[in-house]
Amino acid sequence: MRYLLTLMLGISFILLSFTSISAHPSISTAIDRFVSNLYPKGSHYFWVINNTTTESPEEIIVDLNTSVRNLPEEAPTESRFLLLVVEGELFAAQKIPLNANVDCQSDEEV
Repeated sequence: MRYLLTLMLGISFILLSFTSISAHPSISTAIDRFVSNLYPKGSHYFWVINNTTTESPEEIIVDLNTSVRNLPEEAPTESRFLLLVVEGELFAAQKIPLNANVDCQSDEEV
């Protein structure tokens, strides 16, 4: 069961990376730099993009899940973040609850 979940997350990551990040190749670098700085050396981690929204050609909002395991016998610890990436560099990050309902769509004028 654990391997099935890992396989499904891997497939969804691959599909999302081709659709969401192909226009912004430096975004994956910014995300990987953020996650690697977040978790200590020696830990095993991966990240998955839930959703993205492009605010302008230079700005993108990323809804990101991370999972880390420091020791092989430990259960993974999951976290969720909203990231603002501007011109390929991480500008801001906010940790949010795992079950939060996030709408990464542009605000509409009233």
